[in-house]
Amino acid sequence: MIDFDVTLAAPVALRARVRAQSGWLGLLGHSGVGKSTLLRALAGLNPAAHRLRVEDRAVTPAALARRVSLVSQTPALIDHWTVARHLRRVARHHQTGDLTGELIRDLDIDGLRPLCPPQLSGGQRRRVSLALALLRRPRLLLLDEPFSALDDDSRHRLYPKLQALTRRLGCDVVLVAHQIEDIARLCDQVAILEPGGVSYCGALLPGLRRYQGQASPCSVLLGEALSGQAEAGLLPVAFGARTLWVRTPRLPPAGTPVRLLLHADDVALSVAELAGVSLMNQLPARITGVTVQDSGVLVESLCERQSIQARVTVRSQARLGLHEGGRVVLLFKASAVSLLTEF
Repeated sequence: MIDFDVTLAAPVALRARVRAQSGWLGLLGHSGVGKSTLLRALAGLNPAAHRLRVEDRAVTPAALARRVSLVSQTPALIDHWTVARHLRRVARHHQTGDLTGELIRDLDIDGLRPLCPPQLSGGQRRRVSLALALLRRPRLLLLDEPFSALDDDSRHRLYPKLQALTRRLGCDVVLVAHQIEDIARLCDQVAILEPGGVSYCGALLPGLRRYQGQASPCSVLLGEALSGQAEAGLLPVAFGARTLWVRTPRLPPAGTPVRLLLHADDVALSVAELAGVSLMNQLPARITGVTVQDSGVLVESLCERQSIQARVTVRSQARLGLHEGGRVVLLFKASAVSLLTEF
């Protein structure tokens, strides 16, 4: 169970009450709202936190520091210590030396052990910091933009390893990530932090929907993998009674439940299905909402009981006559859909 109640006076005033099931919790909120400040308070590093309760019990910053690990945006490593010395020091202090080899292997830091932090890239420093945080066997792992310095390939390799490690160690995770994709890929629950406190804490999909006004609009869809077309790099996905096509080099076994990400700007709209076009995905849907924004018109539609968003121009809305309750066809390429599920 992820259960905490924090009241802060500075540098931002907020009251954060969060109660979620065990696992990965994504923490969303616009820049400056206090996400990093909240994580520091949960790690026992914010002296301005004058109310700290975990699992409905008052705790001191020192007690938090013993049970919580924080990986911050600027990893706290000692410049003149080698990576090996960092690992030895933490393993000896927490008596977790048996875990060191597994972390070195899974986080791919074996070749970094003789190096000092100034010799490491930003992504390497993050992986070392993750190893040190997990070596403490925390009950709660706090990740503040842990993937921002990693390229896409490195992130995709790291995701399943990190999930497997946290499951094996039995630690819950609170993740702050700049990219919605990271939250959608790793988390089953989200909390939304707004000025003054938490406005939502619950399931991933409705949480992302509530957050759409503060982020690039996107849809997270659930389906089931069918047999993949390996030679073409195409994955057919059962989406209710319909089939979605996803372009991906990773083809999960048939029957695997999958999670997909589709950005609203990648979805085109039509009043009828089109013939003679290369678009592989054409989904009839019913419009459930039309919202005019500075960046265009956000059209929310329901297809196979799942919500899908598209963003079009005001001119397109008028030309197509888009309105709540109307019918529309959602059009998008197979390459526009990202496979989030790791296997």
